[in-house]
Amino acid sequence: MKCNKSKPINDHLLRSWIRCRRKAWLEIYGDKQKKLWTAHSTLQLNHQIDCFHTLSQKSFGIGIQACEEGKNIAYGIRIKYPLIKNRTIKGNLPILRKTSGESIWGNFSYQPVLARQGKKVTREHRLILTMKGLLINNLQKYQVQKGLILHKENGVIKVEKIRLTDNMKTELIDSLLNLEKDIESKTPPPITSNRKKCTVCSWRKDCDAIAIKEGNLSEVSGIGAKRELLLNKIGINNIDQLAKIEHYKLKKKLESFGTQHSDISQQIILQSLSQSTHKAIRLTPPKTLDNFKQAKGFLIYDIESDPDIKHDFLHGFIRISNNISNEINLKKIKYSPLLNLEKDTESSLWKRIKRKLNHHKNLKILHYGETEPISLLKLGLRQGASPNEIDDLKKRFIDIHLLIRESWCLPVRNYGLKSIAEFIGFNWEQSHTDGARALLWWRQWKSSRKLNNIYSKNLNSIFKYNRDDCIATLMIAKWLIDQECIQSKIKKPV
Repeated sequence: MKCNKSKPINDHLLRSWIRCRRKAWLEIYGDKQKKLWTAHSTLQLNHQIDCFHTLSQKSFGIGIQACEEGKNIAYGIRIKYPLIKNRTIKGNLPILRKTSGESIWGNFSYQPVLARQGKKVTREHRLILTMKGLLINNLQKYQVQKGLILHKENGVIKVEKIRLTDNMKTELIDSLLNLEKDIESKTPPPITSNRKKCTVCSWRKDCDAIAIKEGNLSEVSGIGAKRELLLNKIGINNIDQLAKIEHYKLKKKLESFGTQHSDISQQIILQSLSQSTHKAIRLTPPKTLDNFKQAKGFLIYDIESDPDIKHDFLHGFIRISNNISNEINLKKIKYSPLLNLEKDTESSLWKRIKRKLNHHKNLKILHYGETEPISLLKLGLRQGASPNEIDDLKKRFIDIHLLIRESWCLPVRNYGLKSIAEFIGFNWEQSHTDGARALLWWRQWKSSRKLNNIYSKNLNSIFKYNRDDCIATLMIAKWLIDQECIQSKIKKPV
């Protein structure tokens, strides 16, 4: 593979490198046919547009000409400058805001603006803002001291002023030099230990295949970057090595790093054994399983949310009127979607949900993970539900995710709904869908719901996805029951 020294470093490449060194390398040398489209990238772009729109003023312009004319806002400037020796650095400055100073254009200057998602300003945000600041400083021949970071909080755009310090400039140059070394290498950097970031990466399929082939410890549920480093220090470098070590030996070696690591030694050994052999390992079955073995029916519950404004816009239910140990005809399952169009209309939503729950008050509520009960209980409290109502509702919830974790070690890299559903053989009707895609559909629908075709298409896609989430939860619950039946037959004497 030839090195691509002529390719300029840009802000996109730097952002990729900060998140994952391997991702930056793949952006240049990777097979683009293996690169996936992700809804997350589109959501980020839409978020940026929303944030920048709040700065729109009457006095704005496009390109460097807008700066020359002293416009309050300048859009769409692309510049390049050798911030490091022998390497051109390109920057896309989608928006600049006029501020005080003494630039080449007059007694004013411009400062860079960045839009971010997430709860706080990260190293990535600071470095990218600093890079944009250095590029605009070179253009205007004046050093601006601060940049702006915009973010959305409960639907309101807020502005943070970030000081562009000398330390940040030094760290940026060091990062650019290290990025240059990585992209000049003929071999890609190793796969990151922090695999949580991989869920929204467009190169995840390529890296997942390599991680599985190499038996990376990062593939084991319960092992993050720090714990992988500790295991490496005691001579364990892959899944097979972890699967073969005896529990008491691993526990003793990990004790020197803290009880929080030694306490899960048996758990990670069993998990690695399951993944290395591709077999499910049964643990002690939880007592809770007895609560719904003989139940004659259930409500299965799943929500879809917009996290930026803390809005649960869809509450989906399916009802099973018979014991799930019997055969289930998925086509005949009735799905009930309850939409909450706006965050401030949840009073009527609670009435509808309460009516459904009371109508089926003898049915337990199956869900996957803690999100659904937390959201529903908070909704009830906000709408004046009594302590008795809340207590009764709590008793009806059964967390299938918790039951899986308590009773089985499965050959999966994580215990999310999709991973477990895929393991038991369930597939979503719409391929390549996830929560981010559903959120994108929702936002697109909200902005264009007066157009009939788009209205029905996006909304129906959300309903199909949420219905499949509910059915996946149901099928995992059925798998648990079926496995208990198989185990009980095995134990019977001949």
